[in-house]
Amino acid sequence: MSNVTLSQTWATWGASGGVLSCDGVEVEFEIPRTGFIELDLAYQRVRDAVEEGASFDAAVKALQSITPVPHVLEVHALGSGITLIDDTATSRANEAVASLKTVVNIADRQSRVIAVAGAFEFDGDSDYDSLEAFGAFMVRLNVDQVFAVGPEARALFLSVGREGSWDGESQHCADVQTAYDEVRAFIRPGDVVLVMGAASIDLSPLVAQLSEAFS
Repeated sequence: MSNVTLSQTWATWGASGGVLSCDGVEVEFEIPRTGFIELDLAYQRVRDAVEEGASFDAAVKALQSITPVPHVLEVHALGSGITLIDDTATSRANEAVASLKTVVNIADRQSRVIAVAGAFEFDGDSDYDSLEAFGAFMVRLNVDQVFAVGPEARALFLSVGREGSWDGESQHCADVQTAYDEVRAFIRPGDVVLVMGAASIDLSPLVAQLSEAFS
């Protein structure tokens, strides 16, 4: 078993990194992907390579070949300091939890976080993997505004509203065009907008429309 360890992790819009150590050797690294889960996957990749006989240096250098996964925490820097995050390939609730944690952590209350979500797949694989638990999780994270998009996402809108003292911070939009109108009107300079949830509706057109509107 390898003695590779990961420490001093960090994440920002479009990149993340940390320090990998093995047998007293420490190496700083960075990957072009946002998120602490991505860092853990990079750590596992290096650990497995070392266990299979690769040198520590070669295993770390191989991380440079990691490429971003399309539509998973894909960051777009728009005008007026707006950050739009395309997470539309995320459809499972436990993946959405990781995305929300990452975005709120990086925003660090310096920017409003707006979550635009379609319906998610709930399979009970984590503590947050139920509609009620997920709604409560969004409230505890202090997400500034939630837009639930599509008929099947109405349950998410209701769950978020039930779990917190909300005054319009949770809204339901019947379709993508309605969501575009509502979200565009709500966005202010400096906001972070996370668009996710692909279980029942394709929200990629919304990302394209918002990108064009604020570019």
